[in-house]
Amino acid sequence: MKRLMLLGLIPCLVWAGENATDWSTSLKGIESGEQAWLEKVPELAAIADVKQAMALEDALSVALSKNTTGVLNTLSAIDAKTWPHMIGTDIVCGIPVEQPTAINDFYQRTRLALLSTDKGAVCLWVLEATYEEWKTDNARKVK
Repeated sequence: MKRLMLLGLIPCLVWAGENATDWSTSLKGIESGEQAWLEKVPELAAIADVKQAMALEDALSVALSKNTTGVLNTLSAIDAKTWPHMIGTDIVCGIPVEQPTAINDFYQRTRLALLSTDKGAVCLWVLEATYEEWKTDNARKVK
């Protein structure tokens, strides 16, 4: 009887293993800016915990200068719905304060990418605002 029950569980275990998300691969794909990966972001956002949602937003930030239009379209989908832990444009388009040495490069690269499209006005506004806030905070620290 026990063997029969175990045999009955095998299809469930195989199904669960096939449907498990490989977050590392997904994040690398999203960071690359490939459209196929960007289209999977809403699916991933729906099942992401807090840490995974933050990683998704970081990956979208990296991809922003690589596939600006694709990321902006993805952000439209993210911003249009309520996700458990995703914030969207306000986080993705802001400067990466966790990496202070990369802020200027990120700002310049992302700003140019956003200026190259007519869809990036809101994202550009968030980028400019967070960059100015960061510069002001740094100026206060120097004094």
